[in-house]
Amino acid sequence: MTLDYGTFAKASTLIHLAQGAALVLLGAAEAYALDNSGRKVLLAGAAALLAAAVATPLLVLAVTANWSAEQLRLALEVRRGFLLFFAFACLFGAAGLSRLTQVALDRRGGGWQTLFFGFLALIGLLYFLLPSRVNEDAPAQVLVLHAAMGVTLLLAVAAKAAHASLGRRQLHIAWAVLLMITGLQLLTYREAPTTFGLRLVTLESAPETAPAAAKPALKNAGTADKERPAR
Repeated sequence: MTLDYGTFAKASTLIHLAQGAALVLLGAAEAYALDNSGRKVLLAGAAALLAAAVATPLLVLAVTANWSAEQLRLALEVRRGFLLFFAFACLFGAAGLSRLTQVALDRRGGGWQTLFFGFLALIGLLYFLLPSRVNEDAPAQVLVLHAAMGVTLLLAVAAKAAHASLGRRQLHIAWAVLLMITGLQLLTYREAPTTFGLRLVTLESAPETAPAAAKPALKNAGTADKERPAR
């Protein structure tokens, strides 16, 4: 059974695209709902999160394993960091269900909203953890981009939490804009082929040192002793 390491980068890029589209749609729905009544658009935002949750494991299975359970098992053994994407799927799904329930019950606050904020915050924190699951040569560039995603998403949650307490319009606008900014960062992210590839180590042999020159043997030492005059 062969394993194409290039599929890991491809799957990661597609997952980022799915997550980005979900957050952009959520942000757009929240912005539209600011001046428009009705729950359909808010339900669409929640459904976008659920769609990203469903798409994530399907993309891993399709791209890295070609719909083979045995191939998937091998892929996850080789790249255990991909298990984080299943954690992302669970959190996106939980956030979507929480928001869906809150909107369906027509509640502006309460426990479902708190759960919604909490799951989004956990998603933001998980973006900081993802760079630690790639090759040792990649985390520097991956960390910067994912840290930006995590920060903007956490700021979005903070803005919405403040809006729930203070009710200021500007905070709701900031919440929607920061969601869309996070989504756009995910949409433009492209995983480098080497991020999940094999790490190559080059070994160089040290130059051979020339053997130390042998000390010249003393010639005629015995003869010199024999010819030494007696005193």
